Amino acid sequence: MRKGHLLLLTVSCLSMLGMGTSLAQAKKEVVKLNFWAHWLSAQRRPTIDKIINNWNAKNPNIQVEYTGIPFDQIINKTLAGVAAGNPPDVVVIDIRTSRFRAAKNQITDLSALGADKSANLFFPNLYATGTYKGKQYALPFVTDTRMLFYNKKAFKEVGLDPNKAPKTWDDLWNYSNKLDKKDGDRYTRMGFHPNFGDYGYTGWVGNLQDTLFDKEFEDPRVNNANAVKALEFMKKWTDRYGSQNYSSFKASFGGAGQDEFMSGKVAMVVKNGNYITTLQRNAPDMEWGMVAVPTPNGKPGNMTSWGGGFNLEIPRGTKHPKEAYAFARYLATEGAKIWAVEQNDLPASRTAQTANTNPLFKKLVGNMKYTFVMPAPVYAPTYETAVNKAVDDVILRGRSPKEALDEAQKTVEKIVQEGKRDFNK
Repeated sequence: MRKGHLLLLTVSCLSMLGMGTSLAQAKKEVVKLNFWAHWLSAQRRPTIDKIINNWNAKNPNIQVEYTGIPFDQIINKTLAGVAAGNPPDVVVIDIRTSRFRAAKNQITDLSALGADKSANLFFPNLYATGTYKGKQYALPFVTDTRMLFYNKKAFKEVGLDPNKAPKTWDDLWNYSNKLDKKDGDRYTRMGFHPNFGDYGYTGWVGNLQDTLFDKEFEDPRVNNANAVKALEFMKKWTDRYGSQNYSSFKASFGGAGQDEFMSGKVAMVVKNGNYITTLQRNAPDMEWGMVAVPTPNGKPGNMTSWGGGFNLEIPRGTKHPKEAYAFARYLATEGAKIWAVEQNDLPASRTAQTANTNPLFKKLVGNMKYTFVMPAPVYAPTYETAVNKAVDDVILRGRSPKEALDEAQKTVEKIVQEGKRDFNK
C-alpha cells in the first residue's frame, strides 16, 4: 500500500474513532435541572425528595437537583433569577398569579413544548389558571377546597340532627338560633359567622356564582349586585351579634388551643379541607362533620367553594426547556400521585386524585367540581386592599355595603388604569 493511501486511511480511522468518542460522550452527557419549591419542613421534604429520587432513577440523563426556598421569598427570588439570566429550570409557585407572570413575559410558553396536549389530564378550572391569551404557561400541581365543618356534639346538645347539616343560608341562620350560647350579655358560643374561618368575602361572592371582575379578570365589577348581596349577608350576621361582640369574639381566636372550632367557640365554620389533618392531630376525640358550603338555594354550583394552590412554571431563560417540561409534566401527574397519598393535598391531575382512597379525601375530591380558583387580575394584583377596606368599613363600622363597594370600585378602577399604563410602557 502506498504511503499516501496509508496516511489517508489512518486519518480516516482516527476521525471515525473521534466521532465515536464524541457520540459516546453525548450519550453520557447529563442535563442537570435546578428545581425550586418552598417545601422545607420535616413533613413535606421527604415526599418531594422521594418524587425527585424516583425521577432521577428513571432518567439518568436528566437529573433534578432540589433547592428549598422559603415560601415568602420564592416569587421574588425566581424573578430576580430571570432578570439576571440565571433562573431555576422548574419552580412551584402561586397558582393565582401565573397569568400575571405570563403577561410580563417572565415564564416560558409551554404550548410549543406539548402542554396543549395535556389539558385533558387536569381539571379544567385548574388548567385554566396557567392559560393566558390562548397559550399555556403553567401546569397545575396541587389545590385545595373549602368545606363547612360542624360540631356534631353541639348539634346533639341543642336537639339538632347531627347527620343533617345545613344546606342553605337560611339553615345557617336557623341552626345558629339554637347553637348560639350566652353567659349574661357575653357570647360563649356563636353558631356561625361568614367571616370566621378562611372562606372570606370573595368566597361568598363566588358562592353566589359571581366574581369581582369580568370574565377575563381585567376590568373590575367590585360593586356588582351579587357583590353587594354577599356583603349584606356578612353585615346581617354582624348585626345579629353586634359589631363589638363579633370583634372581641374573633380576637379571642389563636393557635390550636384557641382555634374557634376545636375550642367549641364556633359550632359551624368554613375552612380549607386540609383542616381535616389539624382536627385529627389536635382534636382526635371531637365529633364533627364536613359538607359542601351552604348556598342561598341549597344547590351547589361550580363556584360554591374556592381553592388556591400551586402551579409548575418554567421561568424564562432556562437553558433546558424540553427537559424542564418533561420533569414538570411528570411532577404534575405521576409525582402528584405520591404527593396525594403522603400529603393529603388535592392534586390537579384527574388520575392522581384517585391514588388516595381515604373516604374523607375522596369527599374533598368530590367537592372539586364546585371549586373555583380565581386568578389574580393582571392589571390589579393588589385590588384586595381596597376590597378588604370596604368589608371592614361595613362589618366594623356599620357602613352601607353598596356605598362601601362603590368607593372600592372607583379605587380599583384607578389601580387597573395604572396597571394598564405600566404594561403599555
